[in-house]
Amino acid sequence: MKILIGDIVLASGVEAHESPYDVSIRSEREVQIVETLRSNVAKSYDRGNQRTTISFKVARRHSSIEDAQQFVLSHGAALVNLATALTVIEEPSGDEFVLSDASVAAVQSSSSGSASIHEYRVVGGNFSKIQN
Repeated sequence: MKILIGDIVLASGVEAHESPYDVSIRSEREVQIVETLRSNVAKSYDRGNQRTTISFKVARRHSSIEDAQQFVLSHGAALVNLATALTVIEEPSGDEFVLSDASVAAVQSSSSGSASIHEYRVVGGNFSKIQN
């Protein structure tokens, strides 16, 4: 699958030998719990705020050790202050999914030889399939 935030590619997909792994999605809603004195049960109220967190890892090949190290150093700077949609394109079907109002909450990058390894955590609102 391909993963982009805005126009920045986080994972290029199968053809580029850059597929994400350890992919996880967590959806939460803001729920208020009300407990009152002398009540037998608590009540919950769905406040309608949807939060979705998507986490994944990607390994990238580079032409040299120096290129991998340079990419690790510069990649995090490109992701600062982004607040846009995250797009996931499922391969080979081409189905698209969007995480609205997404922000990169965390990225951890390292290099090993001529490869760079990145772990992303992206937080946003609703995660939905785009109807084709």
